[in-house]
Amino acid sequence: MIRNLFERFPLFAGIPPNKYQYIDDLVVIVPQNVWEYLYNRLIKLCLIEISDHPYLSTNLSLRICVTVFSFGGGPAVNHLYMCAICQVEIEALAKRRKTEIDTFIKLNKEFQAEEAPSVILCISMQWFREWENFVKGKDNEPPGPIDNSKIGVMKGGHIQLKQGADYGQISEETWQYLLGIYGGGPEIAVRQTVVPADPDSLHGERKIEAETRAL
Repeated sequence: MIRNLFERFPLFAGIPPNKYQYIDDLVVIVPQNVWEYLYNRLIKLCLIEISDHPYLSTNLSLRICVTVFSFGGGPAVNHLYMCAICQVEIEALAKRRKTEIDTFIKLNKEFQAEEAPSVILCISMQWFREWENFVKGKDNEPPGPIDNSKIGVMKGGHIQLKQGADYGQISEETWQYLLGIYGGGPEIAVRQTVVPADPDSLHGERKIEAETRAL
C-alpha cells in the first residue's frame, strides 16, 4: 500500500517540523501517470498450468490463478509545506517544559535555603526521573500521575515512608505545584526536628539536590 506520512489535507501535505530539513530523503517526486499506475495496478499471478496430467482426463487442463491485487493507499499529494499546527504544538511543549523546570528550580532553591522547614514531603525518585526526562526533552510524553505507592507503607491508619525507599525530599510548595499539574499521590510527609536527621532522610535530600544540579 502506498503511504504518505504527513498531516493529511486534499492535495496538500503539512510536513512535521522535525522532518522538514531532510524531506528530500523521505519522498520522491513521480509523474501523475506513474502515481496512477502504482495506485491502480492489478496483479494477475498464475501459479500453475497443467495439461494431460495422468490424474486428469486427457481433455482437461488445470489453471490456478490468483488475481487482483491493488497497491491503493494515498492520499495523492502535489504540494508540501511545514505544518504550522505542528509547529505551534512544538513551541507550546517547549514553553511548558521550560516553565516546569524554571518553577521547580526556583521552589527547590527556596526550600534548600530554609534552615528548618516544618514539613518535608517525599516524592518517588522513579516518578521524578520520568518527569525529568520529559522536561529535558528526552521523552516526548509527560509522565503519568505522581506515584508514591512504592515508597509508602500504611501504619496506624497513616501512610508513612517505607524504610529504604528510593525517594527525594521536596517542599510543600513544590509538591503542590507538581500535584496541580499531574495529580496522583499519596502525600507522604517527613517532619523536620531540631535533632540531626537520620541517614535515610539525608540521603533522600541529596538525591533531589543532585537531580536539580543536572537540570
